[in-house]
Amino acid sequence: MTADEIRKIIEEELKSKPDINNVFGLNLTERLIVPTIQQYWSSPDKETSEKLWTVLEETPDKSGYVIYFDEETKMFGLGIQSNNELFNIGNYGTFLKTLYSM
Repeated sequence: MTADEIRKIIEEELKSKPDINNVFGLNLTERLIVPTIQQYWSSPDKETSEKLWTVLEETPDKSGYVIYFDEETKMFGLGIQSNNELFNIGNYGTFLKTLYSM
């Protein structure tokens, strides 16, 4: 997949909620990023990692949640950064379900 294809998936889903720009104080136009492949660890002991597409960063300093897209499962999920490393904390399905789970 490409970053443009992932962005289109998000845009199509957001069409169902045209008024959604500010969710829980999160401005989507500012926090959505160009989808970027990054390494996510599955646990703090770093036994397993996978490459996922980061699509949203909750805070500019990367101290909050991130939303990723897993192209293998076609699902979105939440991650968090700790010590400059990303950790997968669960798949939630759609972009909106993941956003509402933050």
